[in-house]
Amino acid sequence: MSDSDTTVPSQRRLQRPPDFTGGQLDTFRAVVLRHGVPGALLGAICFVLPLALVKFRTGLTPAFEDPGRYLVACLVIFALLVIYASVIDRRFQPMQVVWIIYLGLVSLWEEWVFRIALPYSFSGDAFVVAVVISNVLFGAMHYFTLRWRWFWCVGAALGGLALSRQYIQHGDFLMLVGLHWVATYINTPRYPGLKRALLGK
Repeated sequence: MSDSDTTVPSQRRLQRPPDFTGGQLDTFRAVVLRHGVPGALLGAICFVLPLALVKFRTGLTPAFEDPGRYLVACLVIFALLVIYASVIDRRFQPMQVVWIIYLGLVSLWEEWVFRIALPYSFSGDAFVVAVVISNVLFGAMHYFTLRWRWFWCVGAALGGLALSRQYIQHGDFLMLVGLHWVATYINTPRYPGLKRALLGK
């Protein structure tokens, strides 16, 4: 059985055949190293941008005003995703919980970088242009780090634009993270390598 045969279907569905960006990412570790770690570093670097920090604090105001509501919402989302994972796999997989938490953290830094830090720091008098460019970069990142097929990257960019619109309208950063968390889990519900784990390989 080849690696492509044992790669989780959702990962095969998203990724291109091997090309100049490398081969398929079929392990959790590969995804973390190629996408999670670089993204977390980018998110940390963006904290030096003063305009972004101002907007970030503003985006957290609703959570500071009613922290209990946001904590409950986080726990409910987490519980529903764990239940969903158990249902689609017909058994509980502990690593699925780790995958759910990981996707939540990815949603956190991606919303921070692409919906707040970049567009609000470099917009000047062309805010709409900055928002569009930031979300194009968001889609392009998935092309190179996760090796997604180009049409999925376009979908990611369009989804990012919808999230940017939500933030402009509501100014609620954690709401964006929650929406992103649910959407990205539904799109990639199984961690890379799960099929091999189920087969005991």
